[in-house]
Amino acid sequence: MGTSSSVWKGSRVPEIDQIEVEVLRNHLVSIVYEMGAVLRRTAYSPNIREREDCSCVLADTSGQIIAQAEHIPGHLGILTVGIPYLLEHFPPTVWEEGDVLMFNTPEGGSHLPDIRIVVPIFHRGELVALSANLAHHADVGGMVPGSMPSTSTEVWQEGLILPPLKLYSKGELNTAVMDILMRNVRTPDERAGDLNAQIASAQLGCRRVLEVIDKIGINHWTTYKDEILNYSERLMRAKIEEVLPDGEYYSELFIDDDGLVEGRIKIAVTLTVKGDSVKIDYTGTDPQRPSGVNCILANCISAAYFVIKCVSDPTIPVNAGCYRPIEVFCPEGTIISPDPTAAIGAGNETWQRIAETVIAAVLQADPSIAKAHSHGCMNNTVFGGTDPRNGRRYTYYETIGGGDGGRSMADGMDGVQVLGTNTMNTPVEVVEMYYPLTVEEYSLRPDSGGVGKYRGGLGIKRKFRVEDHRSVLTANSDWIKQKPGGVEGGGTGAKTRLVINEGTDKEETPQFCKVMRVLDHGETFTVYSGGGNGYGPPQERAREHIRRDVLDEKVSDHDPAQDG
Repeated sequence: MGTSSSVWKGSRVPEIDQIEVEVLRNHLVSIVYEMGAVLRRTAYSPNIREREDCSCVLADTSGQIIAQAEHIPGHLGILTVGIPYLLEHFPPTVWEEGDVLMFNTPEGGSHLPDIRIVVPIFHRGELVALSANLAHHADVGGMVPGSMPSTSTEVWQEGLILPPLKLYSKGELNTAVMDILMRNVRTPDERAGDLNAQIASAQLGCRRVLEVIDKIGINHWTTYKDEILNYSERLMRAKIEEVLPDGEYYSELFIDDDGLVEGRIKIAVTLTVKGDSVKIDYTGTDPQRPSGVNCILANCISAAYFVIKCVSDPTIPVNAGCYRPIEVFCPEGTIISPDPTAAIGAGNETWQRIAETVIAAVLQADPSIAKAHSHGCMNNTVFGGTDPRNGRRYTYYETIGGGDGGRSMADGMDGVQVLGTNTMNTPVEVVEMYYPLTVEEYSLRPDSGGVGKYRGGLGIKRKFRVEDHRSVLTANSDWIKQKPGGVEGGGTGAKTRLVINEGTDKEETPQFCKVMRVLDHGETFTVYSGGGNGYGPPQERAREHIRRDVLDEKVSDHDPAQDG
């Protein structure tokens, strides 16, 4: 660590050496990445193993995140709320070595499929840190496979709710809790395997942190851990002051519908920048809905943190310190801070809209530091039923990427996950091996990116066919009816399209962007994800970029006005 162990282990707290702080910070980040690798490689479900729908952190005993990997932005912001919530119910005085804490309550930061595992780290009998992760389980019970119904009217319809509890107490499994969980899910073997992977990951983090403390000493751990947070805060404040101009900026964007009735739903944001701090106020957002489109408070906080961090400086070390300059206010009873009993099954799509609305406010402050709007969706797609090949229940969960927005210096990326999600896709071979589904087509959508000096990224077409059984489909998307325009003269990317039984006499376009259906053998469901918006006047697009797009078949033809 840059000095001898005899110096590190002294009882006297030394003066802070910023080089040693940086070495420790990177060491902790490497631990979190290793935790993620263990979680993914030992998980049972393709959703975690292939799509990497999980995130890992280390936190201090007050719940402040001190290290996190670049996993999923939505998860990581949620854990900044979730771990302090857990500590309110289980203060440090009741933790013991060998404990494993588990919860999935909405008040703790997310929807029900996101189960959080937290393991205490004790050094010579003293609680010194926490090792934690969050993983999206493909099913936790409820009214439909996948536990993300769009038409639920209360949270109890969406699956088993786990308040903060000890799954293991002093190393002993609470078999009653595990039995209750396994009896309330459709795929118990997969759930048990994923939970064990989460526990192994968190316990690895515990061992690695103890190795660090044994090397540097507990006094250095306490002092340097705090300095990691303070350093990030200083960098964040300096970047906010440098990049974001003082002022008040208002924006509003809309969700297409709530899955039950027609009518747009407004997300409103007022961004106030003053010196080295930012306030994000969601006053003006529409009231909560009697459907799963509601999104919990932690997601509002997470989306605000994510956007401000990205536009300030993506290279600033990510931990609780860099969020200190950001204040978030969200009125209770709104669609993004509903009552605790509200349905939230389709709230992931609302998270995306929150982030896009904050981006819209930043674009008013300075268009050069933010990108144009992306396709703006997660396109949550779930199939569930009984596999005719083996008689076992299955749940397949996927989010489908699309086009990212163009930027002031580059085109938007094609076919990627954006904003709150950072998952991989499930390879076609894995889908067809594990589930009674066929992927008939998986391709980019030509001409779906918004035109501009810098083109928006292309959307994706992914078409599924049900094989030899009946499958329950749940699909939560958005921006299939309306979408905001590009930036600085750029064009609007293609909207999302959902099609059932495409190309047959039973072809149907769903009325709402939130869909729940039963599909029979041979029936299909196709997602055309949207494209990103363009940035800058299309007439200024470089000729070589136009030629490249035509040769790559990303555009079928082009507007002569783009030739300049």
